[in-house]
Amino acid sequence: MRCIPIALIWHFAKTFLDENLKGVVQAQQTNSTKMPEAPQSARTLLIKTLLAAETRRRNAQEDERPSSVTAYHLSNSGQSNPLDRRNSPLDIYYLPLELTTFLATVQTGVYRQPWNTIVQRAWQRPPEKKGRKRDDQASTTTFEPRYNSLYEDLFRLPDNAPRFIRTYFLRIPRRRTAEDDATRYYSLRNEWDVVSWLLVELFLGKVIRMDSERIENIRRLGDMLAEYVEETDDKRFFRSFFVEQRANNFRTILLKANLARAKSGKPPLFGYDAYINVFYDGEEVLRPDWRLIRDLLFIRMVERLYPSWIGKNQALVDEVAQEREDAEAPNEANNG
Repeated sequence: MRCIPIALIWHFAKTFLDENLKGVVQAQQTNSTKMPEAPQSARTLLIKTLLAAETRRRNAQEDERPSSVTAYHLSNSGQSNPLDRRNSPLDIYYLPLELTTFLATVQTGVYRQPWNTIVQRAWQRPPEKKGRKRDDQASTTTFEPRYNSLYEDLFRLPDNAPRFIRTYFLRIPRRRTAEDDATRYYSLRNEWDVVSWLLVELFLGKVIRMDSERIENIRRLGDMLAEYVEETDDKRFFRSFFVEQRANNFRTILLKANLARAKSGKPPLFGYDAYINVFYDGEEVLRPDWRLIRDLLFIRMVERLYPSWIGKNQALVDEVAQEREDAEAPNEANNG
């Protein structure tokens, strides 16, 4: 049984004690009987504090391994009914070891820059006022975001991994969200440069715990598909691969490309074993998460095709991205 490092407990306790003491002083100065609200949501504060603790540990070169985290958020408003679960005075937030290990790793080395980029683009957006552009408002008022969508969604992992990957690694927008939610405005058309297989590969290994052989097969197949697109300039395949929503049609798209490759006198895009390993449960049933695998392959393809082929076909790829976004929108509420 793993014990939670004392240093981590101390860091959390000290951080929130200091914040609460500041709140007490502020309430006393204003003769208020109520503590001021926390500057950010509980989930966002928890992730920020955890990341700060990990940075402190790393800078101090302390040899402590990540551990799972369970946080208890207590409310003392006195207005909650302890028998009413919807308004419970206690909220419990849990981060499993897989996730804290991922967060510890993603802040280091080659992962830090691409990770920081997607984190910064996930903060709550400032409110818009009629007759005033967002940029004008931001320059005249000070806005402090209360939540980070990526931080909030970490607590829905690993169950919500396919949607997390689509949103943050593939930049497919979530249109059924609040207007201040940054993910509502994501668009692959404008963010090809944010797509990073490096982050995805780490995420698959640390959070989803996908078998390393399967991850490698996905990477290799993505490389071969990118090579096929660049060599043949097969725009129809590129479009169909990314937007197709039916499993049988998607399988046909792949097999036709493989056949075309073989007819050209070059090695096939994939062999039988690799194909089965990536897409099938057994040898006959297509995996129910085939859309997730397709998205992973596309992420690898984008990284290989950007900026060369994508730059030469910008109008096409923008249309393809828009088509995929439109295809996702009607079923967004049901997507995992």
